[in-house]
Amino acid sequence: MAEKKRIVILGGGYGGLTAAQKLNKLLARRDDVEIYLINRSPFQVYLTELHLVAGNRVKPEGVLYSLEKALEETGVRLVVDEIEDADMKSRILKGKKAEYPFDYLILACGSQPEYFGIPGMKENAFTLWSLEDALKIRHRVEEMFDKARYELDGEKRREYLTFVVGGGGFTGIEMIGELVEWVEDLCREYGISRDEVTLMVVEALPKILPNLSDELIKKATDYLERNKVKILLNSPIVNVEPDGFTLKSGEKIKTRTLIWTGGVRGNQLAEKLGLETGGRGRIRVNEYLETSEKGIYAIGDVSFYVNEKNFVMPALVESAMQSGECAAHNIAAEISGGSKKPLKLNLHGNMVSIGERYCVAEVMGRKLEGWIATFIKHLADMHYLLGVGGWTFVREYIGHQFFNKNRGKSFIVQNLGVSTSAFWLAILRIYLGYRWIMSGLEKVHSGWLAAGDKLVAGASTSPIGPNTPEWYASFVEKFIFPHALFFQTVITLSELAIGTCLVLGLFTMLASLGSLFMLLNFMISGSGDMWFFMVSLAVCFSGAGHSFGLDRWAIPWISRVAKRIIRGGGRKPALPGSIHDVVG
Repeated sequence: MAEKKRIVILGGGYGGLTAAQKLNKLLARRDDVEIYLINRSPFQVYLTELHLVAGNRVKPEGVLYSLEKALEETGVRLVVDEIEDADMKSRILKGKKAEYPFDYLILACGSQPEYFGIPGMKENAFTLWSLEDALKIRHRVEEMFDKARYELDGEKRREYLTFVVGGGGFTGIEMIGELVEWVEDLCREYGISRDEVTLMVVEALPKILPNLSDELIKKATDYLERNKVKILLNSPIVNVEPDGFTLKSGEKIKTRTLIWTGGVRGNQLAEKLGLETGGRGRIRVNEYLETSEKGIYAIGDVSFYVNEKNFVMPALVESAMQSGECAAHNIAAEISGGSKKPLKLNLHGNMVSIGERYCVAEVMGRKLEGWIATFIKHLADMHYLLGVGGWTFVREYIGHQFFNKNRGKSFIVQNLGVSTSAFWLAILRIYLGYRWIMSGLEKVHSGWLAAGDKLVAGASTSPIGPNTPEWYASFVEKFIFPHALFFQTVITLSELAIGTCLVLGLFTMLASLGSLFMLLNFMISGSGDMWFFMVSLAVCFSGAGHSFGLDRWAIPWISRVAKRIIRGGGRKPALPGSIHDVVG
């Protein structure tokens, strides 16, 4: 029997995870291939959201997503180890726990901060490149407020309450945006006036957010300045000390908290591999994302890809995922004898959240700001998570972003998020289902499935009431009334189906959403019950189908089947075992 080809993906970020899932799908029918994903932890850390942890908006677990869940129902084996060295000629990765031979390798090990040789920067500044970094920043900010409230020396107090972000790119502006909002809470908590706190962005270039249009840069700048953020442009930092830093102009700024986001370079492992590198230590790749060593590919932040128009691939989630798919396709093509394809980036835009209350975005040529840009950013985040982890990741994201976060909860969200007895929620769900079944049966007995005039005749059944908006009334008269029997049938059967599902606790979320949709239409027509609507809302977001309901068994089973279909099926799922079992 021929020896199996071993494909190893190093790094479980968006690029690496996308590549692993794509390879599994493309090679699902082959028994002569093994796929391994090696990551230093069992979780994917959502690096672009670390500022939310550093700014105490979400809890640390809010940026962690289980790789094991993401790889369910695939043939990809997850290996948790930290790779310290490699031999590209012998094709062996050397980890802390074991060595891993490979035939094909995808390097997706990301990047690390670039200090540009600035004296004292690495030793004295905070970075935002790992969960550990984010927690250090959060603790430092709290520590400085705690020290400041007891400090009588005015100069030291100012140092404690001065928070500086070095670098005005996406990460830097998102970090200062979190501080803008968090500082308001901290000032109230520690009894310190907001006027005593200095927030500052120091940028070496003539503008912040250089990848955005001038229009959006101005909007972002205006927002920050309205919120008392000082922005220093054309101000390179040339030296950093424990109690401050010096600018090229000679100006010295006193602070105990400098957060450095001024640049990135390829992961330090990339420099040990002996592969050809490009800008800032990243691994140079060709149009197929193959490195200078055949069969070894590099994707995402660690790769230096330049297209025919001299455009350098940016360090974005979208870039990582698209490069991961491309590298996976090309390895599968090598193994199966197919044709390779070059990378064709199709980037849809950039979004920068400046705290929870404000965002600027450039999406498909449109310039957006405010709540609509924030909404689009949340949709984009959920789209990426759906792609790599399915609805489980999306559900976790919604929980961390809106319900289980540390600060910024609205009154409604706070009350919706209060833990409630599952037993009473189940009773509420069953009662709601009973009401829908009774409403549907009443319509059956009234002849809604046989006569086509029930919606048109009578104030009690007509969807047009005295307070119905004109646009809705026009829609009903022109579209619904001419097809009355059809809509009567749909409404009646929907009420019966929604009610049955709620009583059984089956597909509770979908049934609750259907309930909300029906009730919204009834309320617009002036015949809805607001109390009924709020009951539906509570059931929808409570997970009530898992208590005394069939969802406890049905949803996990459907999830497994869906993952098997979406993620390729065919391949024998990876079996648990020791790390030595993995490498054989």
